[in-house]
Amino acid sequence: MPGSGPDKTASNATAGGGICPNCERKRPEHFCPNCGQNDREYARALRSVGGEFVRETFEVDSRLFRTLKLLLFKPGHLTSEFSRNRRASYMSPVRLYIFASFAFFLVLSLSGSLDTREVTLRVSGDQDLVESQGPTHEGDERDEAFMAELPEEYRRKVQEILGRPDGDPMKETWLSIAMTETPAEMNTIERFFLFGAIDLLRDPSLIGERVVSNLPIAMFFLLPLYALILAVFYIRRKRFFVEHLVFAIHVQTFVFMAYTVSLLLPRTGSIGWIGPVFLLIPYPYLVIALRRYYGDGWVRTVAKSIGVLTLYSLFSGPAFLISVFVTG
Repeated sequence: MPGSGPDKTASNATAGGGICPNCERKRPEHFCPNCGQNDREYARALRSVGGEFVRETFEVDSRLFRTLKLLLFKPGHLTSEFSRNRRASYMSPVRLYIFASFAFFLVLSLSGSLDTREVTLRVSGDQDLVESQGPTHEGDERDEAFMAELPEEYRRKVQEILGRPDGDPMKETWLSIAMTETPAEMNTIERFFLFGAIDLLRDPSLIGERVVSNLPIAMFFLLPLYALILAVFYIRRKRFFVEHLVFAIHVQTFVFMAYTVSLLLPRTGSIGWIGPVFLLIPYPYLVIALRRYYGDGWVRTVAKSIGVLTLYSLFSGPAFLISVFVTG
């Protein structure tokens, strides 16, 4: 009855295995046919619940191994299974993508493959020079007006850039920027990129840091673009956009895995050549996946793969560039 303690009744019903505590309907199996809730009881020791949570989160079961087997060794076949609506035997494409991208960018950030240490040391030395010598650039009235319109923080950063030796590429780049419009003449977007440029010219090591921090988000939001390009090249196949999107997710997941292995392998010694090989594997993988999933001949598939990658590079390049500026 409603007033007799529903939680206790539900718990007892769960133990008996006959009534679903969520909708209070008969549950003949482990899952309720009415609401879908399983028969697991979470009102128990934290250690037991924590272990089950980890197992559910990472899905380390037969589905993972079946998924990896198709993804790694049968390019395009996993997407074909999705298109046939055979999903229960495999991991979700999005979950697999998230795990692979997390592993890749974690290894990338820890490996220091972008190698910003040397740049950071050089910039630090330049800053010491600035502190000891002060600004050396004598600007005209326009330069002074430009500086006057900058916030105090960015005015100090520009003075550090101008205090570098003549011929320094960062200083020369700034001088070319300062010859354009003043901050007051710029719109909001132009000022946004101006301040970002000042940060990067003052400390080029920020480029690597911002790429690593923003690239995962940029890559994720570029997946629909990848799918759209595939839809254009294979418009006659009359596949739904979501099918192209899942194909793009699977291919990008493989790319993350291959690059992660490349980062983990040593660069020197007798096996030093293996790492670069893993950087080249994604292209033949893409060709085979396109051939298997879309069904074109090899010549057409190779031609379309080049077109897909070319268009994707043209559109994604500006997105990667913007990702360097979006973090202040």
